[in-house]
Amino acid sequence: MSVYTNVSAAELTAWLANYSVGRLLACEPIKAGIENSNYFVTTTHGRYVLTLFERLPAEELPFYLGLMAHLARHGIPCPAPIADLSDRYLQTLNGKPAALVSRLSGKSIEHPDAAACAELGALLARMHLAARSYGAYLENPRGPKWWRVAAQEVKPCMKKKPA
Repeated sequence: MSVYTNVSAAELTAWLANYSVGRLLACEPIKAGIENSNYFVTTTHGRYVLTLFERLPAEELPFYLGLMAHLARHGIPCPAPIADLSDRYLQTLNGKPAALVSRLSGKSIEHPDAAACAELGALLARMHLAARSYGAYLENPRGPKWWRVAAQEVKPCMKKKPA
């Protein structure tokens, strides 16, 4: 199971009071995943995904949540962050940065065929085109500046290729 931070129905109900999403009906931990705690959340107004970010610091998240919102506004089928009553995408829940996003319909394709890969490639191209107009007011926290620092940190761990 990939839930590292548990959220009770009472905690989630109190947290959702900061949103215009209706009353909590159900909350189900999502078992798949790698590093975040994720829950399927159903309210009287819709279906959502709650993510508690386990590793990324809160100061890095506005870039990613803003990009998700930008892509969704530009027709890319991706989860759209839900703003709270103060028009913020990021809150705190159980001591962790947390966000609520729309839940997409569909399911994972475990073994994509050529047609699915072509469709994904076309969507990726559209996503890159839509992202070009994402405001430059936020620097990508995992962009070129981060790459250079990370490369220096991992360089000592890399084996030299024999001559």
